[in-house]
Amino acid sequence: MSGHVPVRRDMSQRYSAGGFTYPFGSYPEEEFRQREGYDSRYLKEDDCFYYEVILSHEKTLGAFLALCELLTEKVYLVVKINSGDYYRDHDTYISEEMINRNELLSWVDGWKDVVLDDGFFGFGMFAEGGGAEVFLDDHKTIHVYHKDPDVMESALAKMGVPFMMDIKFFWDGPHYHEPLPLDEDYGDDYLTAFEDLADLHELYLDEDENDDTAPDGDPIGITCWKVEIRGFVPVSASRPVAQGFYSTLYVNAESRKDVSELVDEYLAGREEQVDLYLQMARVPFELLTSEMRLKNPGPNEPAVWHESERVVFDWDSALD
Repeated sequence: MSGHVPVRRDMSQRYSAGGFTYPFGSYPEEEFRQREGYDSRYLKEDDCFYYEVILSHEKTLGAFLALCELLTEKVYLVVKINSGDYYRDHDTYISEEMINRNELLSWVDGWKDVVLDDGFFGFGMFAEGGGAEVFLDDHKTIHVYHKDPDVMESALAKMGVPFMMDIKFFWDGPHYHEPLPLDEDYGDDYLTAFEDLADLHELYLDEDENDDTAPDGDPIGITCWKVEIRGFVPVSASRPVAQGFYSTLYVNAESRKDVSELVDEYLAGREEQVDLYLQMARVPFELLTSEMRLKNPGPNEPAVWHESERVVFDWDSALD
């Protein structure tokens, strides 16, 4: 059972136990002596082998990069971020087109703090046709799908990663997930990393067909959505400079599609538009603060009913 609860910690100190150093963003609730190594099994339905690799923090990046080198030169990007949604833990995005593998590895080098430490962010890539994928999840455990066990076991042996049958993972028990930054002096977080990837590559949301149903299978119906957007205000007679803005909207809607249509309509009335949806999360009405509930007089009526104070920036300067 995980706890996606931000807990402020000293960024100068990492939690270590028994020689294993954990990432800042994911660690056990109680003392746990995590062993390094990997386990594997054959997946008959996918006709490939599945590997779970866990290493102390200082070894994880090197192992991840080396395992990605086993993939084809062109790959699809997959990124998983914490959804903030009451009914689902993650949003998974996949690139529309194949991308040069080394280009993605260069991106990892520039964003390694988020990739290696943010407990709300997972990053990976897979080859066309399936059967070969490397993914570093939000626990910073490496997951690999590969059809050739000899190739995989040789690579892991060269890295000195031991085979541990039925290895126990700290995330099988109670543990925490935290986003970066954990204090005011730390830089980027999972949403800024996602924003950068979305600017570089066309991404689509890998939606579940049961996304609009509750765990018991019943339709969720109209509920409140908290929507984080990056918006755009074009040049006009009254505004000689294009303006960008970040804003949080609260919307009553039944589905993501409905949210998008309502937000587009709301902004169009102001001659504005959405440039990027950063996050779209359902928040049941009863979980809103009493102040926010009072601002939503018709919770069963589809509408954009509140917008936060915007953070505005110069659009052209931001693109330079």
